[in-house]
Amino acid sequence: MTLFDRLIAGQIPASFVYQDAMCVAFMDIHPIARGHVLVVPRQSVATLEELDAPGHAHLWETAVRIGRAQRRALGSAAQHFLVNDGKDASQSVPHVHIHVIPRYRGDRYATVARMIWHLATLAGPPRERPDVRRRIEEDSRAIAEALRD
Repeated sequence: MTLFDRLIAGQIPASFVYQDAMCVAFMDIHPIARGHVLVVPRQSVATLEELDAPGHAHLWETAVRIGRAQRRALGSAAQHFLVNDGKDASQSVPHVHIHVIPRYRGDRYATVARMIWHLATLAGPPRERPDVRRRIEEDSRAIAEALRD
């Protein structure tokens, strides 16, 4: 059972912004940018090629909806849609997931630095900080609300 299977099963707390019968979306606890969301199929597969066609289409449709909600709720200008598809592509959890990473005007250097930092944390993620957790919860509520509108 992967970390994401455990999150989906409710065994580990997560800040969910969206859930349906096919997928879930929740906040990354070590965000590259404010509002960083992971979109994960409920089907437990490691790579995109293992995901069935309806699940594949729905996962991407949901990721696009999350991006739209990030723009409305947080004022992002654009998004990165990132998939590390397999261990050799630096996939840290062997369960398909799409990172939806908001980009903000003027954030080029800060975001690149955070992406490098994020990769460095794969060996041992840093401790969660209370101030970051509060911001994640606030952003989670705002994105979820934007999805309902």
